[in-house]
Amino acid sequence: MSGISLTGLASGLDTSSMIEALMKLERIPYDKLSTKKDDLTKEQSLIRSINTKLVTLRSAASDLMYSTSYNVTSAKVADSSVVSVTSTDSAPTGSYNVSVTQLAKKHVVSSKEFDAAALDSSLSGTITLYGNGSADAHPITLSGSTNKDVLNNLANEINNAKTGVSASVIETKPGKLTLVLTSNNFGEDSDIEFGTMPGTPDKHTYINGSPALLQAIGIQKADSSMNTVQAAQNAIVKINGIDITHGDNELENVVSGMTFSLLKEGGASTTVSVAKDTDKIAAKIQTFVDAYNDVVSTVRTNTAKGATMQGDSTLRSLQSELTDLVNNVVGGSGAYKFLFDIGLEIDKGVTSGSEMTGKLSFDKNKFVTAFNKDPDSVYQLFAFDGSGNSDDGIAVRFYNSTYNWTRTNTGYLSSKITGYDADLKEITDQMENMDQRLQMKQKQLEAQFSAMETALSQLHNQQSWLSGQISSLGVS
Repeated sequence: MSGISLTGLASGLDTSSMIEALMKLERIPYDKLSTKKDDLTKEQSLIRSINTKLVTLRSAASDLMYSTSYNVTSAKVADSSVVSVTSTDSAPTGSYNVSVTQLAKKHVVSSKEFDAAALDSSLSGTITLYGNGSADAHPITLSGSTNKDVLNNLANEINNAKTGVSASVIETKPGKLTLVLTSNNFGEDSDIEFGTMPGTPDKHTYINGSPALLQAIGIQKADSSMNTVQAAQNAIVKINGIDITHGDNELENVVSGMTFSLLKEGGASTTVSVAKDTDKIAAKIQTFVDAYNDVVSTVRTNTAKGATMQGDSTLRSLQSELTDLVNNVVGGSGAYKFLFDIGLEIDKGVTSGSEMTGKLSFDKNKFVTAFNKDPDSVYQLFAFDGSGNSDDGIAVRFYNSTYNWTRTNTGYLSSKITGYDADLKEITDQMENMDQRLQMKQKQLEAQFSAMETALSQLHNQQSWLSGQISSLGVS
């Protein structure tokens, strides 16, 4: 009966513990395989991690291979109350004098003032809206039991029509209400007008209705003009003396790569300066340094004495190659030939071998000084395309060399990972086969001990019977 264990009822022995002890000895080879599998799995995981870190390093190197990475710019505004500026990295360097004559404004129209609790009998009929570049008509019929209801219902219908105008009802004084219409967009091309959408739809919002109703609402005056509170107007600005008229206050790509947000009018002026942003360029260098140090630190930590992969030839080869890539001279005509020329140095200031980490340090101030003195030489130091990887720029040689390590399927690390897969599969198969044998062995031992207990039990029974028989014969 599988699962039933006799525990020495006949023999008085702890047979379960004996079987467990015997199986523990039998499992020693299995446990060794399990430990080996765990170790290989950890090593494979480490190799995967290093591969990922190398891919990150390669990406950081790639970013330093192109001239655009060294031409990034930023804009600064002398008086931020006049204009604010956002710029892309490609914005052209230079100085821009900005003078704002007038800001773009939205068209604002109001009704007349109504007694909220009363009902003006003239507020009856239908108006039709057109807008958002569409010829579709949006008729709105006025309704309500009080002026407040009529105005609120009208405002809601106008907003739901989505024709480029927003409506609100404001309390101008206690018990008095006014309807206010505001164009959604700035500029003269987006104002509110009377009439219907023309055959070629434009950006204006059009209100159509009987003059009597429009005048009863108050948005049309007696002379048939619009009851304008604020006229729509375009922004007028000069940039380096060039007159610019724009429909809103966001001037996008008037200068390539820049957006000017106009804030103050009336001839307010300021200067916008665009220059190369050494902080952004230095940040790209720092990204490369951090990625390099991450790889080196991981490799050195895991190949050190007593570490997981102490003495692993593949990782030691990688460490050696990375060091060579950093230290070798760069060809070309640039003034800078080594990374230390621009503030990057391995184990800077370290004199003791035990204190060496192999990491790059980055002196940003030295880099900025070198870059400002000769930006092209900095670019060539990283991006020079030589006759071979030995004299290529630092970024080029890293990009090329790390590819040999990280390329899918055939890279050095990919091949090593595949090797681990094969080893792990072999060990797993061995463990599965061994586990089956161990299960059979345990069942065999359980059966043997069970048979022993049964035999002993029978012997005890026979002994008891014989003792009883002898006693019945009076034999002492």
